Amino acid sequence: MVNLFARVGLKNGNTMGETVVFARTSGDVNHPRLLKPLNPTPLDGVEMSLDSTEDRRVHFAKWLTSPKNQFFARNLVNRVWGSIMGRGLTDPIDDVRATNPASNADLFDALVADFTKDFDVKRLIRTIMNSSTYQLSSEPNASNQSDGKYYSHYILKRLPAEVLLDSMSQVTGVPTAFDGYAAGTRAMQLPDVQVKSEFLNVFGRPKRVICDAGERSSDPSIAQALHVINGDTLNRKLMNPNGAVNLFLKLGVSDGRMIEQVYLSAFGRFPSETEKQRAVELLKASRLEKGTTEAMLQSRRQGAEDLMWALLTSKEFLFNQ
Repeated sequence: MVNLFARVGLKNGNTMGETVVFARTSGDVNHPRLLKPLNPTPLDGVEMSLDSTEDRRVHFAKWLTSPKNQFFARNLVNRVWGSIMGRGLTDPIDDVRATNPASNADLFDALVADFTKDFDVKRLIRTIMNSSTYQLSSEPNASNQSDGKYYSHYILKRLPAEVLLDSMSQVTGVPTAFDGYAAGTRAMQLPDVQVKSEFLNVFGRPKRVICDAGERSSDPSIAQALHVINGDTLNRKLMNPNGAVNLFLKLGVSDGRMIEQVYLSAFGRFPSETEKQRAVELLKASRLEKGTTEAMLQSRRQGAEDLMWALLTSKEFLFNQ
């Protein structure tokens, strides 16, 4: 198996920090006991000759996506379903085996059969999100309030750490800066967990020291609450001179229009009449009616920051529901 990747090479790219991955034409790994290289062979697959010039990764990919190999398709479908729905068709999400049956075997088989037609992950995601199952309300009724397995209602789940940070960046209009990465790089694009981020660590980013989906934590903690109340990440985004709050003030946007825009960007919906009226009252109460122009502008800025902070720390924002 290791010889399938023994000829993967790395070299510097054309720009600083860029690494190019390429296929070398030589290089093998000796078996530790036999002291000689063995033919590159996928698990229970067809072996390659050591002298073959074909890119060994292509041979591996053909085996991985072969209709005869159901393990890859079933695991990927289950992971995508679990990521979107909050629970895999088999649970735990990385425990796909015959003795751990799916909550809906027919649905699982149908999704796998459809996915193996083209192995298009985007189409798989689109199929799931267009389903009535995904679009169910998260609010349970008397008959399904105890169901956490059969998707009779949408399962509430908190946004993963990376998604949460990217969402806050998008709403506030202030990207997160990661050392060694280009401006605008999203947390979801980080290749590993070596990139320092106290926010991501606090909100459950896994250390990736074990091969287990359960390593990621979504449990709430006091540290998370303190981080959004007093931490630098969110508060600096809100106060950033290039952020959304200051943009609203520079453009002279009215309170009502500002409230609508903040609700749309944070929740994907307009505020209700009650919400809008309450927000207008809070913004008005926080604003100085007399004083210097700078003091009045600062009071309005503080009110807008508080409004956005309240939305970004609400359950509606933090959870998929």
